[in-house]
Amino acid sequence: MDVALASSVAVARQPILDQRQQLRGYELLHRGMANYGEQATAQVLLAAYGDIGLRPLVGSAPAWVNVTRRFLLDVDPLPLAPEDVVLELLENQNLDDDLLGRLQELHAAGFKIALDDFVYSKEADDVLSLASIVKIDVLAGGHNHAKEQAELLRPFGVQLLAEKVEDRGMFAYCLGLGYELFQGYFFCKPEIITGREIPTSMSSSLHDIAVLSRSDATFEEIESVVARDPGLTLRLLRLLNSASFSLRKRVTSVHEAVTMLGSRTVRQWAMLLVLGGISTNCDELVPTALSRARTLSRLAEGRGGDTDVAFSVGLLSVADALLGVSMEDALQGLPLVDAVIDALLHRDGADGAALTAVLDYEWGMGPVGDPGAHDPLGEAYAEALTWSLQTTALART
Repeated sequence: MDVALASSVAVARQPILDQRQQLRGYELLHRGMANYGEQATAQVLLAAYGDIGLRPLVGSAPAWVNVTRRFLLDVDPLPLAPEDVVLELLENQNLDDDLLGRLQELHAAGFKIALDDFVYSKEADDVLSLASIVKIDVLAGGHNHAKEQAELLRPFGVQLLAEKVEDRGMFAYCLGLGYELFQGYFFCKPEIITGREIPTSMSSSLHDIAVLSRSDATFEEIESVVARDPGLTLRLLRLLNSASFSLRKRVTSVHEAVTMLGSRTVRQWAMLLVLGGISTNCDELVPTALSRARTLSRLAEGRGGDTDVAFSVGLLSVADALLGVSMEDALQGLPLVDAVIDALLHRDGADGAALTAVLDYEWGMGPVGDPGAHDPLGEAYAEALTWSLQTTALART
């Protein structure tokens, strides 16, 4: 189901994972041209509670919202439920008596408080007594920074969150130091091990996705892929017969489904069900793939491009992380069209450029536009976040 979005929507999200790489929340990131921190917070909250809706944006997970001293002092009471959010106090705020008093009120009301980009000093002892979580930028201050901060903060009993974790080596290092929460690229980068054997079932699943990604796939090829897995057949038919499709008559075979709904609809839903059935170590890989696929497809539609190619580029953008190999190895031998391979390996073509833009948008990098102006990427991305959560639930039932 599509969500109508105002042109002012300018919000991205970054997942926060625990030690088992299970989702524990999303940090909501402002992606517009706010002139100051309070305006950025207000625009994020407008998107989360107005334009998009909090649950469509983050599902059942809590939303981590950046707040400043002025915002907390000026907005009283907060229009937020304590169980829905984590208040992330930005760095370099003046920790005076007024702010500490306000934080004490919020803490007593049940709000969780996180301290962003934190570096310990004695002056912070009072605010640490009110905080539940402390975020440490593990790329700042050299290799020992994460260790030193963990040791200094251990007496306060706060949860430690390692942010800007770029790879699995840093993830493992911080894990050993006692960090409990993690944020960064590590979850969508492969853990490449020389000589690693790719599980046959996972390789076969990606092969099936590649076959289904082709707009020239025949009825026979679609039926062959689906029929190989009785469980996939059952899930696909159950999905296509659900209220979401409002069919006049019940479909009882894949061939009948293709005839009634068209090959493109059946192919895409079969691709999503195959991806949703892949077992991963990380909660967020499948939703990430789906949101990228939807965003790229919408952007391609807007410019008159091939939406099937764009969708496949987004869906397969996590293939390396799924298999734990390089993208070149992940795509080796898959029956993909050249445009998909070129976009994934070299960022060539309009879809390759769009994928780069989406990756930058996900992590708060790259240029941003005026939130009052028409923003095709922002609107497509925001709608895709909602769609990916809904679709992930369907693909895993």
